[in-house]
Amino acid sequence: MPGRAVRARERSSSTGSHGASGREVAGVTRAMTGRWSTSAAPAVGHAVPLTRLGAGWEPPSVPEAVRVTQLPPPHLASEPLEFSWVRETQRDIGTLVHAWLLRLAEARQLPAASELEKERALILAQLERLGMPPEERPRAAGVILAALRQTLSDDRGRWILSSAHRGAFSEWELSGVTAGGLRNVRIDRSFIDESGLRWVIDYKTSSHEGGDLEGFLAQEVERYRPQLAGYVELAQALGEEPVRAALYFPLLGAFREVN
Repeated sequence: MPGRAVRARERSSSTGSHGASGREVAGVTRAMTGRWSTSAAPAVGHAVPLTRLGAGWEPPSVPEAVRVTQLPPPHLASEPLEFSWVRETQRDIGTLVHAWLLRLAEARQLPAASELEKERALILAQLERLGMPPEERPRAAGVILAALRQTLSDDRGRWILSSAHRGAFSEWELSGVTAGGLRNVRIDRSFIDESGLRWVIDYKTSSHEGGDLEGFLAQEVERYRPQLAGYVELAQALGEEPVRAALYFPLLGAFREVN
């Protein structure tokens, strides 16, 4: 193990610095095992004078303990985790959508939506590496490609991914205290726009079938409002720019600001 190797080297170096030869060290070692003894007598150095303390000496008083302000415990999710194949599949889809949006944001020039079909084989291989069952992969790859095509076909989506922004970050990791708790967050996309506003944007790979799309989006805004408020608070501490937050839904091509 590396740690043991380092300690072993330190002991070897320390022993050599006292002038003991390899033969003497070996002799002492074997004497400890009871098989050998060494005739080498330890060197006697000069006597060290001893100084006695005075009769009235008292130890110095110990200073008061330094008070340490404890950081509040991290925020814990109140909802119990749910494990199922459906949830695992949706999580893997979300993971790859985020990964591909990161890749697109780092590109010098965004491709056309029609160019994405050639990436299907790669996406299927990525789903396999994530451990998705074979029967789930074709549908999942179709959902991922649909989300990417929708984003690249949407003016707002291309604006979010544009490389022309100042101070742009993807998967931006921040830590700090917000709402009375220590939080470690990862912001999907953040940048300073042409008017000097910093945006913090969270991708949501939710889908919606049926009517009342606006009602569904309004519910999502309320659901994630506390999360985005924490993002804004952390981002505001890092710069002078005013900060705004928003949700972007790649599958729906929908952008909603969260005040």
